[in-house]
Amino acid sequence: MRKVLLDFKPAKTVEWIHEYLKFELEFNDYYGNNLDALYDGLTSITQDTCLGVFGPREEGRISDYMKKVRKVMKDAEEDNPHLCVIFGDMEENYEEE
Repeated sequence: MRKVLLDFKPAKTVEWIHEYLKFELEFNDYYGNNLDALYDGLTSITQDTCLGVFGPREEGRISDYMKKVRKVMKDAEEDNPHLCVIFGDMEENYEEE
């Protein structure tokens, strides 16, 4: 199983987030740097892969965008049997009821 730890604590821009994801997840050169492209990339993974996702914790624009990134990751995990996503904050690992 491939294990990838993603540390978003240094994230300051949406562009940084997508460049980081592209590099760490080895997405192709034509990765679209948006949430749709992230979903497509995650659901295209064919090797068993576990993502550990950490940060950022501060409130603001990046934190709001990271909520969307985490939602895309959860959706992709549901649709791709080769993908496992584990978040650093325990409560994020459980569905809201």
